[in-house]
Amino acid sequence: MDAAAILVTVAAGVVMGAINNVAGGAGIFALWAFEYCCGLPLAVANPSARLGAIGVGLFAWLGFLRAGIRPSREVWRLALFAIPGAFAGNMLALKANDLVFRCYLTVVLVALLVQQRRAGATTGSPAVPRWLGPLGCTLIGLHMGFAQIGTGFVATLVLVATYHRDLLQVNAAKGVVVITSSAASVIGFALAPYVVDRQEPVIAWGPAACLAAGTATGSFLASKWTVDKGAAAVRRVVLTIAVLALVDQVRGIVLLLR
Repeated sequence: MDAAAILVTVAAGVVMGAINNVAGGAGIFALWAFEYCCGLPLAVANPSARLGAIGVGLFAWLGFLRAGIRPSREVWRLALFAIPGAFAGNMLALKANDLVFRCYLTVVLVALLVQQRRAGATTGSPAVPRWLGPLGCTLIGLHMGFAQIGTGFVATLVLVATYHRDLLQVNAAKGVVVITSSAASVIGFALAPYVVDRQEPVIAWGPAACLAAGTATGSFLASKWTVDKGAAAVRRVVLTIAVLALVDQVRGIVLLLR
């Protein structure tokens, strides 16, 4: 990597960390930096972005702790269910094509927009069966391992339905789940050459480390903004980013079908 590629990748990480802490969908900045500045193929760029996701989750969690918001022990227990999902998602990511990826992400974004429109200002813990929480966290892990882009959306979708309606509490819990699922995904991709028929490493560690430095910075700073502005501001950002990401996925699908 030359100096320009390093600077662009770190900057992309800062943007990715800040937006993903508040909402989600900014993993596309990692792919752009890896593909266009570092010259990585998509098959390597996608797995390499997981190290940046660890930075997002870890420093979001630390930022909320600094602000006095501590996720409950229940969240840490639920996050363990994301581990097998992440490993399964890794295997899917090594085999899926671009069209499948974009169609899947489009469905996730539409579901999030529908949910947030109905959620409104409702707060408190939702009344749902207890088994939905572990199942939902397994699905978060599956998404992290498969696509990573939009994991914040999926986590918000699941945690609002199973953990808490207040988006401030959800964002604090989301950091815990992202730490667990992204760490598992990194391990899965690191072991991929020994598990599947891959002759070369799946993760480019140099660019991945530069991205992680940026995401850690952006995520930590965004945690303070989230606490200062409150759940209503977070919800507006979630809706805005979700709409923009949905438009981008639809555009991509149209191009692939031509």
